[in-house]
Amino acid sequence: MIDGEGLAAFIAVADLRSFSRAADRLGIAQSVVSKRLRRLEDQIGAQLIDRSVRTDIRLTRIGAAFLPEASEAFAKLTATERLGWNLGRGSSGPLQIGFVFSAAISGVLGRILSALRKELPDLRLVPRLMETPEQLAALDAGRLDIGLIRPRPSYPARCRALQAHCEDLVVCLSAEHPLSAQAALSPRQLADQRFIVPQFHEQVGLIDNIRRLAEAGGFDLQPVVRTDDFVTAACLAAAGEGVVLAPASLSRLQLDGLQYRALRDFDEQLRTMLVHHVEAPGEALRVILRTLEGTAPHP
Repeated sequence: MIDGEGLAAFIAVADLRSFSRAADRLGIAQSVVSKRLRRLEDQIGAQLIDRSVRTDIRLTRIGAAFLPEASEAFAKLTATERLGWNLGRGSSGPLQIGFVFSAAISGVLGRILSALRKELPDLRLVPRLMETPEQLAALDAGRLDIGLIRPRPSYPARCRALQAHCEDLVVCLSAEHPLSAQAALSPRQLADQRFIVPQFHEQVGLIDNIRRLAEAGGFDLQPVVRTDDFVTAACLAAAGEGVVLAPASLSRLQLDGLQYRALRDFDEQLRTMLVHHVEAPGEALRVILRTLEGTAPHP
């Protein structure tokens, strides 16, 4: 009988076109991915992946035809397993938690993990650094229980969202930047500045705050520098490549040559949302909500 591990290995390799990246996604060794995939191919009696060129992983004709069915079967298997697991327990087993970088550096993630560890010691915490779009897809597919993300206009149908954290925005810039002499900056002072935007795979989010900042300052936004994450953006700002609009908690990241300046005459804040699947473990969710409300019981 085909097992879920083999399907998961095949789907990951097919999605990522890489055995090493598939291993990273699944949290196992690359050799284990290969072994599970071979076992699946033996079970169905056909080769699914063309391994003739190691640097160019491709699906065979049979593999391409099998992939949609495998994905559907694995999704149903995962949902069935999760349903039975959640019915049978509420305070043990793995808890899959996705988070954006700022949720960690602001301390929100740490408070949640600490509360869960104290109150539910049998729970196995599995936190994963993931950008917002990736978390939403994983929540929708049932691969995540909890997500700490940037706000979105809408969320997956079987998920619920609430605000977990809110903080001021600051400007990150080089210590040699002329504006670094100012204690606080107004939107108008940021006219003609080149903005470095982390998380450039997202079409909404921080870029919307930057657009509204430009509107408040009465200037047209110049072409932005796009990066994958806040750390890269901060390093570029320190090097003088531009300025970064960032959550105030990023100031805990101390880099040589980087300065943080408060914003005045611009009241927007950056929010972090807690999104949970409706089938997320109830007891763990209650602990998280008490923690965010500041009513977690003292040990």
